[in-house]
Amino acid sequence: MGFPPVPPIVKSIAHVLKVADEHEARNIVVSYWARMYACQSAMKLIPGKKPPEVSALLIALMDWLEETKKANHDVEGICNETVAQAMIEQYAIQLFTFADGQDRAENFNKNMIKAFYTAGILMDILEQFGEQSEDIINKKKYAKWKAAYIHNCLKSGDTPTAGGPDEHLKNVIDITKEGDDEASQNDLVISPRSHLDFPNNQGYNLPTGPAPASSPVTPVVPPEPEQFIPQPNPPTPSISTPTPTIQGNGNVGPEQIQKAQKCCKYATSALNYDDVKTAIDNLQKALNLLQLGKE
Repeated sequence: MGFPPVPPIVKSIAHVLKVADEHEARNIVVSYWARMYACQSAMKLIPGKKPPEVSALLIALMDWLEETKKANHDVEGICNETVAQAMIEQYAIQLFTFADGQDRAENFNKNMIKAFYTAGILMDILEQFGEQSEDIINKKKYAKWKAAYIHNCLKSGDTPTAGGPDEHLKNVIDITKEGDDEASQNDLVISPRSHLDFPNNQGYNLPTGPAPASSPVTPVVPPEPEQFIPQPNPPTPSISTPTPTIQGNGNVGPEQIQKAQKCCKYATSALNYDDVKTAIDNLQKALNLLQLGKE
């Protein structure tokens, strides 16, 4: 069925609804709980009386949820939250593991970006089942950051730096604000019908933990890749500020310059999350490195 458009006041649920659209025909469990999470999120965003356009969307989503639950009353992944959590978590880890393997192999492409991106959204959806493990929380932050980072590198013609959570996680935690996950993909828009192009489950290691016996996890099927459509970054407002006089330090060497470059990259990543404070902190570190030779 068709749904009303997502009103700007609840635009943060649009990413979740796209994941629901993508999976409706091939994984009804993911689609069901994605739309359930979108409903819950919209109600939290606007407590009390809702604007008419929000009410129209919520009513359409709740009607679909009710009809889908009736039509799939024998599917444990829909009727049993414990089974649903296990299925969605294992699927999210599959995507994360695939993307991480592609990243370490330096196979930077739209399918790897999409895998990181979708894994992060799926881990958002897991929030409705209760408190998440620290591992899932860290993987979620890392997946969203990595998707945005690689996308921006490819868009600007830069070569991304490969690496896993152990190498990058500290920087991810530093630049990610709690509660900003919904808005972390403002410049990463993926066609609602685009899918992941997995090479027959080769090139990455699937999780070894068993899936629930009565509700097997939907296998990852290699679909046909479709167009990846990035949304341009919004224009940065021009702010007129006095230009300070900066004098470099003659003792600054390659190591300090490299650290300063990394600080500048972290500042750029922080701005993707609207985290101005972290951006300023990292730019100040870069300035100290170039002026004083230390942070």
